[in-house]
Amino acid sequence: MAADERVIRLKLRSVEQLFNSLDPSPFVGRDLDPAAESFIVDWAAEHPRTGAFKLEVLVEQVAAPELAQERLSAALQSYFGASVAATEQQFRRLMRQGRFSLLVGLAFLITCFGVSDLLQQQVPHSRAVDFISEGLLIVCWVAMWQPLQIFLYEWWPLRRHRQLLQRLAAMSVVIKTQ
Repeated sequence: MAADERVIRLKLRSVEQLFNSLDPSPFVGRDLDPAAESFIVDWAAEHPRTGAFKLEVLVEQVAAPELAQERLSAALQSYFGASVAATEQQFRRLMRQGRFSLLVGLAFLITCFGVSDLLQQQVPHSRAVDFISEGLLIVCWVAMWQPLQIFLYEWWPLRRHRQLLQRLAAMSVVIKTQ
């Protein structure tokens, strides 16, 4: 075991327990059982962001351990690889939403500044106009909240999750019998 390799250990009756029982596909292309996926992803998320993962599956019985190990490794690589692709698509959608929100927010910001300036020029030194102008400025900055939220904060967790899934897609798999 490498010094920076993190070992995920699972004890199962059979390798098939890792997969969703409602999915009739053979190993590769088959969905993981939600509880198994949650356990693996949550366990991996608790560890440092560097280093490799190794999945050690302890089963009561397996007909051909080498073949099962090879198939399980391919299945997990396929499953987590598809999860990486889904996360990348989610990231692209978020960035597209951020760009659209930014354009709408900037247009609204420019409009609010324009209306505020126009009111100040038309009715100078009026408390009512000052109140409306300040309100417009507050509203236009609030309109910028979503694009700022997306571009400053929301993309980080998606990128971090994608990196975690990439590491899980590349993890080695070992099947051991009891």
